[in-house]
Amino acid sequence: LGFMDEDLVERFLGTFEAMGGTWIGNRTVEQVEWDGVSQVITRCNDGSEYSSSKLLVAAGREANIAELGLDALDLVLSEHGHIRVDEYLRTSIENIFAAGDVIGPPSLASASMEQGRRASCNALGIEVGAMSSLIPSGIYSIPELSGVGMTEQSAREQGEIIVGSARFDEISRGQISGIRDGLLKIICDAKGEKILGVQIVGEGATELVHIGQMAILSDSPVDIFVENIFNYPTLAEAYRVAALSVIGQRKGGS
Repeated sequence: LGFMDEDLVERFLGTFEAMGGTWIGNRTVEQVEWDGVSQVITRCNDGSEYSSSKLLVAAGREANIAELGLDALDLVLSEHGHIRVDEYLRTSIENIFAAGDVIGPPSLASASMEQGRRASCNALGIEVGAMSSLIPSGIYSIPELSGVGMTEQSAREQGEIIVGSARFDEISRGQISGIRDGLLKIICDAKGEKILGVQIVGEGATELVHIGQMAILSDSPVDIFVENIFNYPTLAEAYRVAALSVIGQRKGGS
């Protein structure tokens, strides 16, 4: 979760541990072996050792191209073993197109499906617009994490910003549903107007993020969340609360 907003990760870990999980970070795994009976033994560089019934390794993806016969086609691959494509998803061979994990990041099902549609359209000569680079991320954990655009940390690296946040436990729907671990953040420029990113942790985060995505794509100011009416009670109302927080931090508080 190193690519997610730090506040989101902190809240996720808090809930994870409250549910009985144990977080062990900043370790390097040196050896993993099956004990031949019922346990996986994991040994780390600091001498610590852990036993578990299962071990899930989620350290990225590799393009599954070994059985595609690409050697016979002389297709150009990247240094990471991905199929190189142009903006039309055309490979180095004019009549061959590629999409999905085989062409590399972002390696998301949502992006891959859209790439597949565009590759098909381009192959058939059907005109399509440019694909947006603004792709939301979603982690389907408990609680969910989702974000689109900049995190607070990446935005601060570029200069001054204003961040507004809303906790789900202060939103009526959050109180009704008993959601205590939710948080929605809106990251704006130094003027508190332009939306740079939206970061959410909590139930429904992967659904809620699309409201912020559409606002960024339409270049709407953060005021749009205050000047318009949301269904009540809903978790989406967190956008209004977070936007009010941003507006209150503007110079002059206007």
